Amino acid sequence: MKQTRFFIASIALLTLAACGDIRDDLGLGRSAPDEFAVVDRPPLSMPPDFTLRPPRPGAQRPQDVDMKQRAGNILFGENAGKGARTSGGSEAELSILAAAGADKADPNIRTTVDREASEKVVGSDHLVQDLLWWHKKGSPAATVDATAEAARIKEAKEKGQPLNKGATPIIEKEKTGWLGL
Repeated sequence: MKQTRFFIASIALLTLAACGDIRDDLGLGRSAPDEFAVVDRPPLSMPPDFTLRPPRPGAQRPQDVDMKQRAGNILFGENAGKGARTSGGSEAELSILAAAGADKADPNIRTTVDREASEKVVGSDHLVQDLLWWHKKGSPAATVDATAEAARIKEAKEKGQPLNKGATPIIEKEKTGWLGL
């Protein structure tokens, strides 16, 4: 009985979903935005100034802007690279900036820093070994062979020698593996 009710409900739902209006009401339909409703297009008209002069050959267009200058103006303001600001601050701010030497700052400091940074080259002698996947870094500490060290200390005591004289015996790891690393 439950299976029959479920089957009938499924068929009814699929039938209703196939209808266009029901599909839109359920939010299953596609509705693209109306491009004419989104974008406002002003009517074409003649410009009010009919006394425009023709451009001079080779002259820069007035609407063209140097992109580096525009980016600098956006990031740092109109007075970028002109030293300390000379207006817009109180007398105390201006005197602090003058005392700090902000008015004598090198305007080309970024070029100097970039040049100095490019001259400094830091590299690793073992760059290739550090990057290779099969290179395993060994531990910097050595493993002391306890029995051999005890025998060395006992022998040094019997001979009356200082304990720090002589080499400490260590356990050396055997190289195993396909490449012998």
